[in-house]
Amino acid sequence: MKRKCETCTHFNCFINKYCSPEWKPLINHYKVTDDYTPGSVIFSEGDSVKGIFQIYTGKIKVVSSYKTNSERIVRLAKTEEILGHRGLGGKMIYPVTAIALEKSQVTFIPIDIFYKTIKANPELSFNLLMFYADEFKTSEKRMKLMGLMMAKEKVAASILMIIKAFGFDKKDTQLLSYTPSRKEISAIAGITYETVIRELSILEKSGVIITKGKSLRILNKEYLEELCNNESF
Repeated sequence: MKRKCETCTHFNCFINKYCSPEWKPLINHYKVTDDYTPGSVIFSEGDSVKGIFQIYTGKIKVVSSYKTNSERIVRLAKTEEILGHRGLGGKMIYPVTAIALEKSQVTFIPIDIFYKTIKANPELSFNLLMFYADEFKTSEKRMKLMGLMMAKEKVAASILMIIKAFGFDKKDTQLLSYTPSRKEISAIAGITYETVIRELSILEKSGVIITKGKSLRILNKEYLEELCNNESF
């Protein structure tokens, strides 16, 4: 059964939070929710924009091509967040690829319905504009700082980005709720896999983190912030 926007409990979803009640049934009629397994592509860089996406459950990485056979992770997204908006305007081509990190459910809203909705809902339009502006500023700041950082600082910044995106385990306030693979951390930091392994080992020996398999436990978040000049990323 299709979930109704009118009764949705995802209160931080842009549609649920800022769309007027009169428009929610229309969105509900046209939206489609699909299941994605880990590694599944939701949309690809270079595809024509057909609509925007809202994450109902799960975690997603947004990547851009960087070099041949490599990727650069530009964003991490979770439940209630929007995807596909980077393709709006101009040639209407997605400049990035969205890939599921874990089992996820993502809702697709056709672009014509989305456009009609934002035109008819000023509060939704305004808050989307603020979201785009904040995301752009964060991305610009991160790119500038990453270009000046040493490897250990880039790894610290990547960990802080993961913390900001996904937070800590609800039952363990030091354990990341989700830890990307070491290869994915290298794609966030823009350094090699081997360098990530080395720098994580140094941080562990310094008592800043503890690694257990893939998982990371953060013992000293303040030290990571100091390495990055207290930037939250």
